[in-house]
Amino acid sequence: MRMKKDRTIRLFFLVILTGTLLFMVVQFAIENTEPDQKEIPDGWKIIRPPHDVMALAIQDDTIWAGGKDGVIGLDRESGQVVAELRTEPPMTYVRALLVDREGGLWIGHPSGLTYYDGNTFQTYSTDDGLPDIRVNALMQDHHGHIWVGTWGGAAVLENGEWRTLTEADGLADDMVNVMLEDNKGGLWFGSYVAPGGGLSYYNDGKWQLFTTQNGLPHNNINTLSEDSDGNIWVGTGLYERGGAVTLVNNGTDWTVGHVLAKKDGLAGNKVRSFLQDTDGVMWFGSEYDGVARWKAGEWQVLTEKNGLSNPEIKSLVQDDDANLWIGTRDGITRLNSTARQKL
Repeated sequence: MRMKKDRTIRLFFLVILTGTLLFMVVQFAIENTEPDQKEIPDGWKIIRPPHDVMALAIQDDTIWAGGKDGVIGLDRESGQVVAELRTEPPMTYVRALLVDREGGLWIGHPSGLTYYDGNTFQTYSTDDGLPDIRVNALMQDHHGHIWVGTWGGAAVLENGEWRTLTEADGLADDMVNVMLEDNKGGLWFGSYVAPGGGLSYYNDGKWQLFTTQNGLPHNNINTLSEDSDGNIWVGTGLYERGGAVTLVNNGTDWTVGHVLAKKDGLAGNKVRSFLQDTDGVMWFGSEYDGVARWKAGEWQVLTEKNGLSNPEIKSLVQDDDANLWIGTRDGITRLNSTARQKL
C-alpha cells in the first residue's frame, strides 16, 4: 500500500515538473521570438547579423556596419553578409566608420584607427601621432583631410602627419565624441563628459562654445548634423535626460534656436542619432524609446510594435536608392523608399 502511495506521489510531482518545464519552454520561445519572425509592414526588413550596430557607412553597393563584434559588410540589395573584416588583434566595439572620397574605409575603435583599402589593413595608434588610441568619431573635410575624434583631442591627418587640437587650443574638452564640418567650412566638436564638456565651434581663427549655461539641454553631445537650411542639429543627453537643439547662424555667430524634448514629440529625451531624409523629414533616434519623425508639422514615434528591430537607435543613414538604414542595439531595420514615404 505504501509503495503504491509513493508511486502516486512521484507521478504527481513528475506531472507537475513536466508541466512546469513545458510552460518555461513555451514562455522562452514567446519572449525570444525575433521581431523579423513576426509580421512586419511591407517594405520593412530586419537584418541580423549584425546585432549591436554603433556605426553605418555606405560604400557603393555595400553597407558597412560596426559595433561590439567588429565590422561586417552587407549587400545593399539583399541585406546578406558579404564581408567580415578580421584583424589581429580583433577590432571590437567599433564606434565610427568613414568611407573617404577615394573609396577607402576608416574604422574607429578603442584600440586605434584602422584603414582598409579593400585588401590590407593599416592601424594608427599613439605611436603614429594620435593623441589617444580610443577613437570615437571620424570625418573628412572639404580639403580631403581625415579628422579623428579621440579621448585625447581631435587629430587631423595632413601630408602624412597628425596634428592635434585639444582643450588648450579651444576645445570644450579633450574627449571628442562627434564631429561635423558645415557648409561654411566651420568645424564642430562635441564631447561626452557631462557635467563638463559641451560643444565647440571653430572657423577662421575663432572659437565659440555651447553648454547648458547658454542653451544646451545637456552637455553630452551624441550626434551632429546640418539640415537643408544650414542649421546645425545637436542631439544631447544621458539616460532619461537631454534633448535636441538647433543652432542658427545670425551672420556672425551661432545662436540656440529650438530646443526639443520628449514632451514636444521626441521618442525619448536622450537623442543618439539624427537624419534629415531626402524628403525633408527629420528622424530622431532615442536611447531606449525608438525613433521619432517630424513631418509637415506632425510627430510620429516608431517602436518595435511598428517593426523596429530594437528601440535603442544608434545610427541612421540613407542610401542612394532612398532606403533608410536604422542601426540599433539588436540588428538593422531597413525601410525602402516606398515604405518610408507611406509612414
